Amino acid sequence: MNKIYWQKCVLGGMFLLTPCLFFSCSDKLEDNDHYKVPSYLKGNAYEVLQKEGNYSIFLHGIDLTGNDGVVAGKSIVTVAAPDDEAFGKYLTEKGYSSIDEMYQANPQFVKNLIGMHLMYYAFDWDKMVNFRPNDGDAATEADKKLNAGLFYKHRTHSQDAIEQVSAAIDGSAKDISVYHYERYLPVFSSKYFETKGIADAAADYHYFYPNTQWYGEAHAGDGFNIANAAVNDENNVITDNGYLYHVDQVIEPVNTIYDELKNNADYSEFFNLYNSYETYTEALKETNQTLGYTAYLRSHGSLPNIAYEWTFAGSDKAYMQTYYLESQGYSIFAPTNQALTQFFKTFWTPEQGYGNINSLDPLIKRYFVMQMFADSKFPVMPTEIKEGKVKTVFGTTVNFDPANIHQSRRKVCTNGFLYGMDEMTAPAIFSSVVAPAFKDVNYNCYLYTLDGSGLTSSFAADNSQFVSLIPSNAQFETADPQMRLYTTISGKELQEYSSDAGAFVQMGDNAKLNLVNIHISDQVKELKTEGLQVVDTYAPFNYWFVKDGKITNNANFNQLLNPSNTEDPFVAFHEITNAGNSWSNGKAYAYDAKSIFKRQSGDGVKHALAVCNDANFEYYLFAQLLNKAGLVSGTTLAFPSDDAYVTDGRQIVFVPTNEAISTNYQKVPGYKKLFDANGNYKATAKLTATEKAQLQAWVTDYFVSSEENVFTDYPFLGSSCKGQFITKSLTTKLEIIDDGSSLSVKLVGSDEVAPVDSKYSYFPFAFNDGCIHFIDGLLK
Repeated sequence: MNKIYWQKCVLGGMFLLTPCLFFSCSDKLEDNDHYKVPSYLKGNAYEVLQKEGNYSIFLHGIDLTGNDGVVAGKSIVTVAAPDDEAFGKYLTEKGYSSIDEMYQANPQFVKNLIGMHLMYYAFDWDKMVNFRPNDGDAATEADKKLNAGLFYKHRTHSQDAIEQVSAAIDGSAKDISVYHYERYLPVFSSKYFETKGIADAAADYHYFYPNTQWYGEAHAGDGFNIANAAVNDENNVITDNGYLYHVDQVIEPVNTIYDELKNNADYSEFFNLYNSYETYTEALKETNQTLGYTAYLRSHGSLPNIAYEWTFAGSDKAYMQTYYLESQGYSIFAPTNQALTQFFKTFWTPEQGYGNINSLDPLIKRYFVMQMFADSKFPVMPTEIKEGKVKTVFGTTVNFDPANIHQSRRKVCTNGFLYGMDEMTAPAIFSSVVAPAFKDVNYNCYLYTLDGSGLTSSFAADNSQFVSLIPSNAQFETADPQMRLYTTISGKELQEYSSDAGAFVQMGDNAKLNLVNIHISDQVKELKTEGLQVVDTYAPFNYWFVKDGKITNNANFNQLLNPSNTEDPFVAFHEITNAGNSWSNGKAYAYDAKSIFKRQSGDGVKHALAVCNDANFEYYLFAQLLNKAGLVSGTTLAFPSDDAYVTDGRQIVFVPTNEAISTNYQKVPGYKKLFDANGNYKATAKLTATEKAQLQAWVTDYFVSSEENVFTDYPFLGSSCKGQFITKSLTTKLEIIDDGSSLSVKLVGSDEVAPVDSKYSYFPFAFNDGCIHFIDGLLK
């Protein structure tokens, strides 16, 4: 960029020395071609335009705005110059007879206008087509093709004045200065569209600028347009302090997306939603050092900062982050008041707790606004949208036709692109199976659970089908331990009562994830209203059980193991529809349980079998035999074949009922000591070592472990868990048989089949370390 400057210095020095060194050789050195000033050194940009004689309005604007020093050689600059005809036409269209009149009416606008034509640094033709911020002289052709043309915008001398506003800083109201950085000028080249895979570059350029000739095919196919202006040159004009391009139109100052929304009353509702997150952060360190005081930037928390002129990574020396500044930008699909009002009326109702936009929960507002942004670090073109290549930040496809956007609502901005929608379809999350949480205030607790889980966008995906259960606030509040949504100084948070702390504490994201996982499934399309159904949830080995139009989960179903239980774990469920229809990616249901479904927790199968001493439990006799076989170690089971390094193994246990054992007690090894003649168990019985070993071999035949087998489900009707498995004895195999209407088991090589007890509808008692099925016979 300094090459021209040094050329000028060296050449200038040579000519100053020439009279002293060579005066005697020639009286007319200017006639000697060897010593002539090179033709390409035509003076600085200001001088070149003066000589050309048709740029008086532009040059006067440069003088008025104090940019004459920049253009006349004090800075390296690339100038885009509109001639008097173009500038005169522009002034007339704006209602002014001269640039002086415009300056008197709005001096800041004229400063922005003129500054928009003055780019920092020297950009020759190749750099305008394919600027390479990080490539050195050794860059290969392959290097130059990477993201070719996408570094498309360049820093200008157009900058808004510092604002004075009152704002809350660290909790106190203060009068502060809000700083604005220089605008970036978009340059659309043939390489820009080529890299994006857009065949018809002219069509996409004309989408935003219908009244400008597309110059991209010029210059052997490597042409470009500067914002709304076409370039009249066949090549760059070299000046003493940079480069000059003649353009056919005055270049309008490009605003931030924020200002475009703010200044157009048609977007006031959406703008207010976005701006409800307004905060102020200190400007960059070097900025405040230059100013000599602390200025601030207008920010918007976790939302994209569309009020920033610069798209930088947030660290100091941002002006050096050319990779980000020159390429990155936002794409926003903003609804007009008309579109937003219509959507509000069709989605929310006062009966659901939301009577107007201002009454929406802050989290709903954030999700709504965020769904209006593309998930792309580069601004997206209409062809990319039309071809379905553009996703929202939540990973859902942007699904509108850009051709339906009115011409006046298509804006290229200094920090991205704005597409203004007079009509809108429901954002993906608001039409998905988790939409009820965003729709009804009675599901606010689950809304915050979803947000904390990090899975909200996953369940908005349009390439999967889900069934979702939506728990109510009341179900959270009656949970054990109790949960609640609480408002703190920093906002709302989901809390859970801690007995250790003796108070409510913030619920961790992992706990929220566990709750969400037990409320979602992608294994079925709907819940059955008749018959039996087992539904795998996102929580491994945790299920919903559906029976004749009622539902429970395995944790609640396990209460049936307790003989003192009197409650039916099955409750009614009701579909939550989208105005009578399914949601875009499945179905959602509410359920009538007193409290929220949770994952099975606690000590598990091995603990339950190890500690059982109550004869009223269905597995009492089997538990006693495990103890007599020497498999009980404290409060758990320990098998000789256990791997000491495996701590998370799962056991599938087919437990003979008390009745099955007492009826067939003579098949139990050591039965003569263990039972009386009537089949009553004798707790005081003592076995020899041989008898204990025989009993141990027998009881371990009822266990199938993940240490010796691979299974991804527990057995139930329709489960993948069927066929032959190695038992915990390691000497036998157990076959699980599913005939479509019942389950049964037998040892491989034996003809004796033990049916699974149908009392529990073949639903497994599923725990975190295994499951229990009761059988009505003994294995042999």
